[in-house]
Amino acid sequence: MKSAILAVAATLMLGGCMTIPEAHPLTGTKWQLATIDTPGSTTTLTPAVQRRHTITLKEGGEAQVQLDCNRGRASWTAGKPRAGAGPISFGPVASTKMLCPQPSFGDQLAKGLGEASRYATTLDGRQLVLEGAELRLTFSPIAE
Repeated sequence: MKSAILAVAATLMLGGCMTIPEAHPLTGTKWQLATIDTPGSTTTLTPAVQRRHTITLKEGGEAQVQLDCNRGRASWTAGKPRAGAGPISFGPVASTKMLCPQPSFGDQLAKGLGEASRYATTLDGRQLVLEGAELRLTFSPIAE
């Protein structure tokens, strides 16, 4: 009995020495898709279409995604930023599969998240750019 109490006390003491990692600067941010760049093509979304293509980077590595008329979720991780940029990755997007009215960029957004390997933010926080080998997604912040 005494050894069990000592073990619990030692665990609590060690826990008091541990530090909780600082949240990533992107945690808790919400973005709407503004442009899609592919080799030889740039698509600029209208404000109404932007509002239907969003991403929320939540605590715990969860991303909630609005893919036009579909909703999705994915995991995300990002490296510590240096000069507002760093590595990023998203797990596969699991989503509903409704047929959305055109123009719709939900499939491109889901695919782009899967391909993203780097992110960059502007100093004023007015843009988030996700880049992959053949795709660049530019987002603007969603005001609360």
